[in-house]
Amino acid sequence: MRLAVISDIHSNLEAFQAVMDDISKLSIDDTVSLGDNIGYGAQPEEIIENLKHYSITSVLGNHELALLDSDYLKTFGPFARKALKINKKKLSDKALRYIATLQPFLVRYGCRFVHGTPPDTIARYIFNESKQRLINIMTRLKQKITFVGHTHQLVIYGLDHGVLKKKKLLNCRLSLAKSMKYIINTGSVGQPRDSYNEATYIIWDSDRYTIEPRFVPYDYHNAAKKIKKAGIPEQYAEILRNQKGELNAQITK
Repeated sequence: MRLAVISDIHSNLEAFQAVMDDISKLSIDDTVSLGDNIGYGAQPEEIIENLKHYSITSVLGNHELALLDSDYLKTFGPFARKALKINKKKLSDKALRYIATLQPFLVRYGCRFVHGTPPDTIARYIFNESKQRLINIMTRLKQKITFVGHTHQLVIYGLDHGVLKKKKLLNCRLSLAKSMKYIINTGSVGQPRDSYNEATYIIWDSDRYTIEPRFVPYDYHNAAKKIKKAGIPEQYAEILRNQKGELNAQITK
């Protein structure tokens, strides 16, 4: 079975369409989204419609949570909050009802899927967890493989007999050890923060027991123009065009 795992589309239709075109060429059996389908970008309604069109199951991201929970929205910075409020105005009642159905986590194909940190936390960044806490979490998980998003970075954590190993995922297929447990951070389709201008996602091959990061070029200049035209804070347009660590480090939530 070959599974595509996408995350953090963030209303970026150009990036999403490029990823779906890539997926269509790769004999993929199913696709799962790790949430944050909305926010930052200019076309949330189109993203929700396409998720349904392609029968993509999604979990709840923190941007969806903030749209549903006004108290949680208050924890966002002013720019992210403004972007999400503009996104909400662009969403139909039908799309809002769909978002309200999303669940905090999913277990499918022997894997766990959650936006933030397993087992079911939506808004915690996995890179903020201590080494020992991650070891404890992974030890308790029944599933050997968990996919997470939220950080917009491609990273893999492996637990090998109580020893935690972490490394950045590169543009190559990686064989996993069946004796180990893993948390795989899948990057971002629509708002990458790891120096890549491409849309990124992961392919999980359960037969070969491999993961393969995918880097998909798309028209990020056009996506950036749409962000500015929508009145969304310009910094989210600049991220798409200018992948620099100092700029990305300033963007939280």
